[in-house]
Amino acid sequence: MTDYDYLIKQLNLLIGFLDVSDEDVYMKIKHHDRFNLGLTIEQLYETNYNNYSNHICTSALLLGFAHFEDFITKCIIKILTISPEKNKHKISYKEINSEKENLINYLACERTRGMTFVDKIKLIENEYSQLDKQLIIDVRLVNDIRNCLMHNNGIADERISSIFIKGEKIILSSGDVNNYGLKARNFATQLWAKISNY
Repeated sequence: MTDYDYLIKQLNLLIGFLDVSDEDVYMKIKHHDRFNLGLTIEQLYETNYNNYSNHICTSALLLGFAHFEDFITKCIIKILTISPEKNKHKISYKEINSEKENLINYLACERTRGMTFVDKIKLIENEYSQLDKQLIIDVRLVNDIRNCLMHNNGIADERISSIFIKGEKIILSSGDVNNYGLKARNFATQLWAKISNY
């Protein structure tokens, strides 16, 4: 299974996860207390279906993004392995000596490990200028949403103020997450086609 096939499989699995966010499912399970916590699903989500749905949708986005970022990382390693002259990572003589047989791949992995997601997207954009510009903008936006979810307690900041109100909780629907997943698929498909042509 290729890295691309694995990503698509994981994104497909998230569709089933998003289905659980449906209100019909919530109504069927809201009285469950499976782990005997003394709290039903309904109580855990403060008798608010929207809290339940947003929790699942947010979780799906974060998990999907983790798989997508892993795919991007593997693609960057491939790019730097195929074109080692693009790698600007500096290493010691000791590393050169110990990694003789595997030096190019080692350098690609080390460079990639030190890059932020934004740096990875910039490298891809510079390498493949023919990629859909709107998809690149969309991927950056989803990264900003992810960062607000992870590092700003789920509160929107100025980076995503074009779609969420700054200072308010980010509310995602299953349709939003599915749409972001489709954009990730399209971006991954375009990128994989370029990398596969080497």
